[in-house]
Amino acid sequence: MHGLVAAAAVAILLGAGAVIALPCFLPSAIARAPNAGRSIDPRQDDEFLPAGGFLHLRVPVGPPAASISCLVRSPSHDAAVRGTVLVFHGVRDDKLSHIGTAVYLSDLGYRAVLVDSRGHGRSTGDYLTYGVQESRDMLQVLGHLESKGLLQEPVGAVGFSYGGAVALQLAARDERLKAVVAVATFSSLREVAKDYVMHYAPFPGLFLTGGQLDRALKKAGEAARFDPAEADNMKAASAMGARLLIIHGQEDPKVPVSHAWRIHEAAGEKSELIVVPGEGHDSLIADRTGMIRKKVKAWFERWL
Repeated sequence: MHGLVAAAAVAILLGAGAVIALPCFLPSAIARAPNAGRSIDPRQDDEFLPAGGFLHLRVPVGPPAASISCLVRSPSHDAAVRGTVLVFHGVRDDKLSHIGTAVYLSDLGYRAVLVDSRGHGRSTGDYLTYGVQESRDMLQVLGHLESKGLLQEPVGAVGFSYGGAVALQLAARDERLKAVVAVATFSSLREVAKDYVMHYAPFPGLFLTGGQLDRALKKAGEAARFDPAEADNMKAASAMGARLLIIHGQEDPKVPVSHAWRIHEAAGEKSELIVVPGEGHDSLIADRTGMIRKKVKAWFERWL
């Protein structure tokens, strides 16, 4: 019995400590990129080049300065390229997760461009900005593709989770994007930050106040040199001219389906929303049934 009481006391103390520590830990959790503090040798890029006709490009971007690693796969006959499609991965993931998507798109006749967002994969960078800086980086990547004769318009984008934010905010910045597919994407940084806390740390999350969350976001923005209020995918969806397809799992525990509805309402008539019953966040992105690829194909055939 004494052991049970002691264990309960430890659990209570640890829980109380987590409640106290969460607001202090949160800014770093929000802003720190997977590659923070890591140096990447561009001379080793070819060692990570997948088989199957991929070209590697490294594009210097900024400020803040970073170098972005991209893989390009063109259709077998360049003269028949139907357009360029950018593919953006999720947070703490990398472009290699979507090699199959690139092959599929290039086989359909599009030039597919897989991008490691700054601070991910083989791209440098210390901080996450939830689409704000990443979309600015992509303007420079598009310029580099154009200078190399690799940008065939019209341009489309497919973004998964965090990558959906990059796609939406890029489309709001560049009218060359005509069609976007956003899969399991959040509506704004502020909205998803609370949801992520409740998913990964539900007990201390219950005690996180709105003021504490706002202060954490402010500190994260100061560290990463961006305005967290700009990480607003509803605003981006409203501003962009591209046609938007939103796909979201009904049972998503990380980014609840309410995020998809908010983006859809902000985009208005230029968007279509597909809510997939029984699918969560990761299971939807895994696309086990091939449904996402089929929807992407139909959407780009219609709007690109």
